[in-house]
Formats: sequence, structure tokens, C-alpha cells
Amino acid sequence: MTARDAEHATPRPGRCVAEHLRRFSIGIIVGVASMLPGISGGVLAVCFGIYERLIADLADIRQKLVKDLPFVIVVAAGMGVGMILIAFVLEALMVEYLILALFFFLGLIVGQLPELWKHTRPVKTPFTSHNILALGIGFVIMLSLIRIGTAEDVEFGTDIAIYAVLVFIGAIVAISKLAPGISGSTLILALGLYKPFMEAMTSFNLAFLLPVFVGFVIGLFGFARIVDYAINNHRTSTYCMIVGLTLGSLAVVLNHAWAYVASSADVLIGTFSLLAGVIVSLLFVRFGRRNNQAC
Repeated sequence: MTARDAEHATPRPGRCVAEHLRRFSIGIIVGVASMLPGISGGVLAVCFGIYERLIADLADIRQKLVKDLPFVIVVAAGMGVGMILIAFVLEALMVEYLILALFFFLGLIVGQLPELWKHTRPVKTPFTSHNILALGIGFVIMLSLIRIGTAEDVEFGTDIAIYAVLVFIGAIVAISKLAPGISGSTLILALGLYKPFMEAMTSFNLAFLLPVFVGFVIGLFGFARIVDYAINNHRTSTYCMIVGLTLGSLAVVLNHAWAYVASSADVLIGTFSLLAGVIVSLLFVRFGRRNNQAC
């Protein structure tokens, strides 16, 4: 029996309620992570052992998604709750403790790397030039965001182009859920849209959030089949690219954080915050590893 078959196996009697609560909790953690610039909720989904099952379900709506709908709904509900709850914290944190927050995000990325690297070597075979190229491409893609820069004064009006931008943001968030290593919040931060996004989340601004949701649905179902194909047919290269994306996100967030460092005290605070982020990330990974057997 394969790992994926085991995930779909019939649960033992009496375990379903506890299993749904566990999945809901995992969804909350993944949702929280996906809102943190620099950390990928998808990476944690890999660590918790739910990633490939979700991708397979979304890539095959008729056969797998319908049968596995309770699993998808519970995880998605948890993610939604986690995203909303952390939005309130982040909005205040990014204003009052910006340097501490950004270096903490860096630590979260660093802590994910060892576990993520293991997924590049599912079998004992040497790396090929294609694998190395995939890693390099992932790194360059994320590194290119530094060239974009950030815009702190982005404002939204009533122009139709604004809604197209919001749909694009939703698609980015969806892709970040499907492709571990891509931090949707890092992309939004690099585009200068992080602050208005947080404000919309905390104020439940439907004029902002509905176009984002439309883009999210489009990105979710449009990209799932691509990711599923890549994992099943080019697994090592796919995960090498994900590692490259993760390494690149380190550079993007570090570039943004360093712009606010003004003294040696800031460096000291940032260092301790980074170490705290590494510890928290490793605890997440450890917890995910111990709870990666789905019902």
C-alpha cells in the first residue's frame, strides 16, 4: 500500500471526530503560516503529510475530490480561521515591531529547509543537471522580486484594473498553497500590497476580498493539476525547485528586513528574533513529522 493509499484508508471506529479536529488544527497552522511573509504554508502541509493528498484531490475533482470532500472541507475551514486570526496579530505587529517580525520570518524559513531538503531525495540516486537547474530557476524566480521593490502607499480606487490586480493576488495566494516553498505573503510584500491586504482581512472589506477569492479559486483549480503532474512525473526536480524558491525567499525577506536596520541594537534584536523563528519552525516541523499519518 502506497503512502497516498494509506492516507485514504478507512479510519478505525471512534477516531473520526478526533481526526477531524486534528486536521482542523493542522489547517489553522497552515493558514497562519501562509500569512507570514517568508514562510510557506505549503511547506508545512508537506511536513504534516497532507500536501500530496490535497493536490491529488484538487487535480481530480470528479473522482477524488468528491470522495474526499470531508477531508478537504475540514482542512480548508481550519486554514480560513487561521488566516483571519493571524491577520489581526500581523497588522499590529508589522507596525509596532517591524524589525523583530521580519527577522522572525527569516528564522521560520531557515527552520523549514532541512525537512524540505529531504523531499528532494525520495530515492538514493545522484542529482542530475536537470535537478540542479530546477533549484537554480526557483532561486532566481524569488530573487527577481527584490528588483520589483515595495510600495508602501498602494491605494485602491474603483478602476476595473484594480479588481484585476486583486484577482491576481488571489491567484498568487492559491499558488502559494499548492507550491510549497512559495510564500504568497512574501510575493504580496514584494509587490507592495501586504499592508492593504492585511487591512482588508481585519476589516472584512468584501469589495477587496471577493475579487481575491475569485482569483484564489481560479488559481487553486487551475494550478493543482500542473503541480500533481510535476510531483508524479518529475518529483526530484519539483522539490529541487521548491528548495530554490525557499532559498530565494530568504534573500527577499532579508533584503526587506535589512532596509529597516539602523543600529547595532537592531542587529542584536534581529539575531535573537531570527533564532526564535528557527526554533518555532523546527517545532512545527517536528510536530508535523509526528502527526503525518492521515486517517
